[in-house]
Amino acid sequence: MNNFLLFSCAALIAAGCGNNAKNSAQNNPQCDNQVSAQCCDKSAQQSDYKFLDSKEKAFDGFTVYWLKDNNGDHKFPFDLFGNVADDVKKEVNMPDGMPSSISAYLIKVNGKNILFDSGLGQKANGQLLDELSKIGVTPEQIDYVCITHFHGDHIGGMLTAEGKKVFVNAEVYVSRLEKESDLGKQDLAVQMFEQYGDKIHVFNFGDKLPEDVLAIDAVGHTPGHTVFQKGNLLIIGDLMHAAALQLPHPEYCANFDGDKEKAIASRKRILELAKSNNLIICGMHLPY
Repeated sequence: MNNFLLFSCAALIAAGCGNNAKNSAQNNPQCDNQVSAQCCDKSAQQSDYKFLDSKEKAFDGFTVYWLKDNNGDHKFPFDLFGNVADDVKKEVNMPDGMPSSISAYLIKVNGKNILFDSGLGQKANGQLLDELSKIGVTPEQIDYVCITHFHGDHIGGMLTAEGKKVFVNAEVYVSRLEKESDLGKQDLAVQMFEQYGDKIHVFNFGDKLPEDVLAIDAVGHTPGHTVFQKGNLLIIGDLMHAAALQLPHPEYCANFDGDKEKAIASRKRILELAKSNNLIICGMHLPY
């Protein structure tokens, strides 16, 4: 807990677990008296996951930066997730909306700058370029851009307000399935392809991208939705939109998920991958 922000655990504890906490502890031999007062069953499950806890963190051979693209607070209401059961709403205990963000990430490794997604863009008041400036990085210094998927809050920042490319020296990596889907034929994606031209590189799931970034299948949110792994860091894109709800209840999908059955399967599989391999999770909609 000193090194990582286990925010879902904290959220569940803060919400209060009623009188069930004591009974749960009695039925679970792994719970000591101190933890039992904090709803052992749920919090123990959440503490299996580790999340980036700061704007900048050094890893073995690279540094990651969390870039907050939205201006101000960002929350998602329960009704975005369909018919959430009343007992689940009570458990989460966030009636005014669940904290979220619109984020991107930058990895500095071997003198290279790798950007993961580009946020909303200047036309939508995205803050990405200001965030990059704060860490001394200009758009011209971005070497690679890895795109999780083609929704506007992920590729909007690839283009200026005038529709020109922002990262003029960057090689851009996109999923083949995403590029060949209907999303790849929409105006914003088409403009991106036109502007970046032969700087666009198409990958398949399982491919290693520059600087040993691994592209992992996370389809469901979109047809080619991709999770990226670098060392013990996992950038999960839109695997979750409201972690306070979806971490303990991955069966709930945001309306944004195109294929909900596949999205649920990907969410469960990737979360298990993170837990089993002690990976640190970054997500574009995790609470800032």
